[in-house]
Amino acid sequence: MDLPRCKLFLSNPSPSATWEGCMSSRPQLAPPVGYEHGMFENNSSMASCSQCATAVSCPSVLLVGRNGSWGTLVLKSLEKFGSELLFVAPQTVTSEYVRNGGYNLILLDSTVPPEQRRKLASELIGSGASIFYTFPVENGCWWLPTLRHGQDCHGTPAFRRNEFPSELERILRSE
Repeated sequence: MDLPRCKLFLSNPSPSATWEGCMSSRPQLAPPVGYEHGMFENNSSMASCSQCATAVSCPSVLLVGRNGSWGTLVLKSLEKFGSELLFVAPQTVTSEYVRNGGYNLILLDSTVPPEQRRKLASELIGSGASIFYTFPVENGCWWLPTLRHGQDCHGTPAFRRNEFPSELERILRSE
């Protein structure tokens, strides 16, 4: 029995991306995000789901914002599960876009306006999708949960940059 294969869409990080997937509220220079050679391939390459025996299927993940703002820890966690990744600009994303694409997980960076985050979350209640967004703090960020498997979870504890990959893996295991 052949396992399904997942597409990985990845473009080069933007020059203005900050380190480890977090954006600062003040201007700063940051080193470019470094990826292990061969960890990701460019545009429409295939990543096998067989890389992770614990994943039953390939979760579809929508990354909304700047391509380089996710950081290596987050991308490694997603790759571990053979996730199908699609990077899009904030103005592209609507609840209809998410539903039509069948996305299980949506990650929003801080370039997504608060009004758009709220509208997206409220329109996707009951959909089964999980949504997290970054909130810049000092020299890092927190990841705030908005929806978990289609259930509103505003007000639940946020995750620090180094805690978030573990939460991602927990969510992806339950998909």
